Amino acid sequence: MNPAESTRDVTERISYWRTLVLGRPVPINLLPSPDRLPAVRARNAHAYDFLNESLPEVGAFHETVEMRPKGAARATPSAEIYVPKGAGPFPVVIHLHGGAWFSGSASSDRKFGMRLAAAGLLVVNVDYALAPEQPFPCALEDTVYAARWVVRNIARFRGDPRRLAIGGASAGGNLAAAAALVLHAAPEAVDGGDLAGTEVRFAALIPEFAVLDVARWLYEPGYSAGATETPIMGYLGPNFTLHLNNPLVSPLFSPDLARLPPTYLTCGALDALLGHTLLMGGALARSGVPVVVSVLEGTDHEFLKIPEKVPGGMAEVQRMIDWLHRHLD
Repeated sequence: MNPAESTRDVTERISYWRTLVLGRPVPINLLPSPDRLPAVRARNAHAYDFLNESLPEVGAFHETVEMRPKGAARATPSAEIYVPKGAGPFPVVIHLHGGAWFSGSASSDRKFGMRLAAAGLLVVNVDYALAPEQPFPCALEDTVYAARWVVRNIARFRGDPRRLAIGGASAGGNLAAAAALVLHAAPEAVDGGDLAGTEVRFAALIPEFAVLDVARWLYEPGYSAGATETPIMGYLGPNFTLHLNNPLVSPLFSPDLARLPPTYLTCGALDALLGHTLLMGGALARSGVPVVVSVLEGTDHEFLKIPEKVPGGMAEVQRMIDWLHRHLD
């Protein structure tokens, strides 16, 4: 295979899951610099809006819930909150969207969050700081802050902070795992702002096709060559190799994995990030953490946006819901 054929094959692979999710051919534009990332984000800001039709019925939908006090240095995190029908108090799931740390939003995962809420789980779907304008560790600080805010405030929305899970998709799964490590093992590792010292204990963790070893994302066969390096540089800076083994960047390397809660890892068999899921599953099992590893045959990245269109997608969503109820009820 010559280099031109290799590049074409890889870009076609990147296009596969985006084309499937968006329902139309998606051209691949390889970016030469992180400076271009904000323009890409703005151009694609409403790309997933069409998915938010025929949303599941929930008891209440709170949009753009601000978490930091007025006058804070930055507006993030904020959240969409989906409350189940009924009196509550309900178990709570904090969810972080994907987007390679530079794009995406809570609204792009709204339908998935509402599926969980329709099944009796109160969902806090977080918007966090995006790179390159706000690089590492801003998104992680926002995730930790959001979790502490939930513990202090979610009872106002009929949620039970004593029954709390965290999860996320792709880069959001990275943030979820890193935040769980911070809050369970090293609460002073990031700036806690005005909520520093608020104790958070998760009963469950759900990384969904997550980035768990950033270096592996750069060399494992099938990775998104040319489209991966730029967002990593946007998130970690031009000298990003200095940070690759930092457990708050690559949670797989954490010495504190044993302190994570029961974990459900889900990924498609065609996903370039599958190796992350498989290695994390083994590492957690060796650390004594109860773990489920679920791999969907014939399925690629971000399938939870369109579970009704991929093999076994809806059954996987139901397995995740059932598992969450077992660990939160």
